[in-house]
Amino acid sequence: MTPDLVKRLGLVKELEGHTGCVNCIQWNSNGRLLASGSDDKTVIVWDGLVGRRMARVETPHEGNIFSVVWMPGADDQLVGTGAGDCRVCVLNVETGATLKSVIGHQGRVKRLTTAPDSPGVVWSGGEDGLVRQWDLRERWSMDSSNVLVNLTHHAGRGAEVKCVSICPSRSELIAVGANDPFVRVFDRRMITCSRLDPSAIPDTECGAVAYFVPGHLPGVEAAFHRKLRPLTSTYITYNKDGTELLCNLGGEQIYLYDKFAMYSTSAPINLAVIQNCDKKQLPANGFSNNGRKNGQSRTAFKNLPSDVEALKLEANSEFEAQDYSKAVYLYNQAISHHATPHPILCGNRAAALMKRKWDGDIYAAFRDCLSALFLDPGHIKAHLRLAQCLTELDWLPEATKCLDNFKLKHPEHKKSAAFTQREIDLNAALEKKSAASNRTGAAASSASPPPASSPVLSQYSAASFLRSDDDQVEAMDSDDDSDDDAVRPPSSPILHPGGISSRLGNISSE
Repeated sequence: MTPDLVKRLGLVKELEGHTGCVNCIQWNSNGRLLASGSDDKTVIVWDGLVGRRMARVETPHEGNIFSVVWMPGADDQLVGTGAGDCRVCVLNVETGATLKSVIGHQGRVKRLTTAPDSPGVVWSGGEDGLVRQWDLRERWSMDSSNVLVNLTHHAGRGAEVKCVSICPSRSELIAVGANDPFVRVFDRRMITCSRLDPSAIPDTECGAVAYFVPGHLPGVEAAFHRKLRPLTSTYITYNKDGTELLCNLGGEQIYLYDKFAMYSTSAPINLAVIQNCDKKQLPANGFSNNGRKNGQSRTAFKNLPSDVEALKLEANSEFEAQDYSKAVYLYNQAISHHATPHPILCGNRAAALMKRKWDGDIYAAFRDCLSALFLDPGHIKAHLRLAQCLTELDWLPEATKCLDNFKLKHPEHKKSAAFTQREIDLNAALEKKSAASNRTGAAASSASPPPASSPVLSQYSAASFLRSDDDQVEAMDSDDDSDDDAVRPPSSPILHPGGISSRLGNISSE
């Protein structure tokens, strides 16, 4: 989403016909017909190209319609609906007849999904924590053996399914969003549908083949609840190729998980992130850190192309003017114009994100610092900014390891103003956490990470959900042309050729 794209958007038609809020819409497979569901408990089919109403269907629903889907293999005659009355229906939009209707959940049905290669089958997700599979060829009832996923067995009794989506290119994969920050992806080939049994013993294994979550969110759900901003996946959808998964995370931001995260087979970045950055690695894309000697010498990089350099200098100017949003936007443009990742651009965007501090910005800066260090293991500013990000994310054991590694790697700079400031910030955070633990009588060490809030979370730490090493090639952030001033005393201020003055030492103290 770019400003140029937004400027090109314009209102073409307003379709009027419902007497209540319109909660859901969906195009048919060829993009001609549009189905809409509403609080007025009706479904309307529109000719989306000319804006003409073609059919209005009264449904058996007694609650607001939250989801409408076209049934595959039915020549655009059948739609499925799910509503707040816990009911799932299949309707013939030409005749208005109801083919199937069942109270299939014990909570509101929030989302339906279908697969192009599975005609007559629809999956429903409800706030009772269930994902159920309905087949037009079978009898529909509450006690049908069609429970595909029961989140209450894995995420606790309060788990609710808010959205579901089938991967178009791999229809065996179904993504499930819930009332937590995680998107779980299940492989239907590995699951046997079963009957709902409230007395069944919960499984010890969730059965998901993948979890997706922004790495800064696991363990902080309670804090968001206290702010009246519960983290809930309100909508998820794949792109047409099934290579990207978009998630609207209520209470925070919109996130896009890409094909590198979804299909990578390499091990994820573990908690010892800094140790990984200090090791020589050969990622799957074949890019190597040639020229590195004992992790000390800087890797030689070609000068940025003139158009990228111009964007970088413009972004640097916006950074100096404290317009950090504009700086981030320009750094993004510079990175998209550059054919390969570059540590300068990665480091600079990290600096701008750390200053802007929108929701998720510190974690994004953390990822950019990792990208910069992956490309240039001797990047001093990225290393120190990484420590600051870890401190602000409250990942204090990792921040401690990061600074310890910095002292080993750059002993000549451990008395610099920038490093000293990082230590001061970390010690203050440790003391604050220790004081909070003492007040609450918590038995955990002041350096331990936040406790997990669910059985699923207890299996992972925040960094367990970082994208894999393959993904580093697409990381985007930015930094100065030189690290020299990061380790100079404050008495000798230096301006970078790129236009950003010595910011590292005061990035956390301003």
